[in-house]
Amino acid sequence: MVDMPKSKGTILIVDDEPDVLWFISKTSQPLGYDTLTAGSGMEALKIIEDCWERIDLVILDLHMPGMGGIEVLKSIRKHHPNLAVIVLTAYADEQEECEKLGIEAYFRKPYSLKELYGRIETVIDRKVEEKGGVEVEAGYEPCAKILIADDEKDVCELLTAALTEDVADAHFEVKWALSGDEALRLSREFEPDIGIIDIKMPHMWGDELIERFKKGEGCSPKDFVIYTSVADPGQMDRAKKLGYKFFSKPTDLETLVEVLKKICVRHKLLRKKA
Repeated sequence: MVDMPKSKGTILIVDDEPDVLWFISKTSQPLGYDTLTAGSGMEALKIIEDCWERIDLVILDLHMPGMGGIEVLKSIRKHHPNLAVIVLTAYADEQEECEKLGIEAYFRKPYSLKELYGRIETVIDRKVEEKGGVEVEAGYEPCAKILIADDEKDVCELLTAALTEDVADAHFEVKWALSGDEALRLSREFEPDIGIIDIKMPHMWGDELIERFKKGEGCSPKDFVIYTSVADPGQMDRAKKLGYKFFSKPTDLETLVEVLKKICVRHKLLRKKA
């Protein structure tokens, strides 16, 4: 008997266009995701009612006959407030309302498949981590090069010392930069695996830095952690909308280290123990 690969998670796709349901379903399955499909808002809510413990993510169209996507999203938030939702739509005028209700991302059609599946992976991997489902393979330990971008020198020095001196069951090499431009330059020689990024920095904010990394400037880390002291609600939303693990300063360093270890496991950043 051939062992079937373990599913990464289950996605419910909601759209009144059969071609869209078929395409997203068929392109998701080879990436390791199980899929459910619904052609209307009412059908989606029935599936969620019956299978909500199994569903990790809902991909939701907004404009459908009968019950539209906004009504579906409001029902999800009322009955399953922690269920992750990504919106796919041809319209931009409802983004603010969706974000107030709580979504992982808002993609306008036509969208980039690479960006869509990157966000899907981030959302579902985070849920697995929150369930404690990530374990380090026996005989190995997390190992990563970490780039810190933060305009507060004290924060950079504190994190560097903690990650390089106080972690017994992982190996982290750390370099830091006080600006986005410096981080881009440093990344070319350091080739980081993970970026710990502040949001509010002079000249270039953290989300702009991440976007420039994704466009090929510098050597982009495989994953990011947002570590910031912003308090303004708008700035906080700007940080959280990136979709990466988010920490407000100050935070428990042990918690941060555990997240970094899980990111290492997710991206197979491991080495044999000495």
